[in-house]
Amino acid sequence: MIDYSLVICTYDPDERILRRCLQAVQLLNRNGLQTEVLLVDNNSPIPLSSLSYVKDFLQRIPNMQLLLVKEQGVGHARVAAIEAARGEHIVYIDYDNEPDSHYLQELTSLFKKYPQVAAWGPGQVQVDFIDGIESNIEHYARLAFQQRTETTVTFSAVPAWQSCYPFGTGLCTKTFLLKEYVQHARKGTFTLPGRKGNQLSSGEDTQMVLLCVRNGYAAGVAPTLKLTHIIPAGRANRHYLQRLIYGTFVCYDTCLMQVFPSHRNLLGTRLLSASRFSRKAIGKLWKARWSSDPHRLFELVQYIATHASVYTALNKPVPLPVSSIIRYLKVG
Repeated sequence: MIDYSLVICTYDPDERILRRCLQAVQLLNRNGLQTEVLLVDNNSPIPLSSLSYVKDFLQRIPNMQLLLVKEQGVGHARVAAIEAARGEHIVYIDYDNEPDSHYLQELTSLFKKYPQVAAWGPGQVQVDFIDGIESNIEHYARLAFQQRTETTVTFSAVPAWQSCYPFGTGLCTKTFLLKEYVQHARKGTFTLPGRKGNQLSSGEDTQMVLLCVRNGYAAGVAPTLKLTHIIPAGRANRHYLQRLIYGTFVCYDTCLMQVFPSHRNLLGTRLLSASRFSRKAIGKLWKARWSSDPHRLFELVQYIATHASVYTALNKPVPLPVSSIIRYLKVG
């Protein structure tokens, strides 16, 4: 019986970061636990199997194997890992994550104490900008990269996203529920592919959490689950943050509606008319362009993505002026 399948999905990784991740996974306290580690190479230009440091960790980390998934996109990589996983629980350790050494032991305690919770995530997440970041966007960036400082265990079973629900970073879910997720993905019931290339949608991990709720379980975070999120210069900048904001918000209503179809009934009340949506978006764009505050652009992108999310879920075309702004900002 394997207790935990640790899944690390990566594409063309920064060696500095993957080394830190694998070192942390090697140092995990496994006392009394059986684990396996699935390192998923999502068709990297330089295959991970050819990298000497990866080969070294394959020898040093217990029960570790390398999977090659040629179909691009983290969603495809995760589906392949779920199908291969043999553990009772699956833990997603993104390649830029550094879990605390007691992560698995704390998960074990939480699952025993709260059997009604099927998905746990870290309540303590520290963001490490290894190449630095502009001071005037640092606070916003820390929130965007999922920094958390929870002090109590919190969980919920509300069929809509709650602040206590875990993100994909360090997410641990009961495997039988993720096997069900794969069935929905294979049938086309769940269509969100996850991050791929320049597309930064993260809808697949949101759907995994909400599927737990649909099955009658809760999801939450705990401060005893600690993790470091490692962010290099390529992501610690304004343009990446804008794309991340857009990708996060634009997929939400589609994500929610596919898990809870009754959500469609509420979307009509949130649908802005094309004229009003365009007018407000243009107004916010002009204010952002004349402001020296970068947060104005972040607010604009979030506004557009939030309302474009409703259009997308209802299969309606986003108004042309708004589409033009999306192309101008290069976030779509």
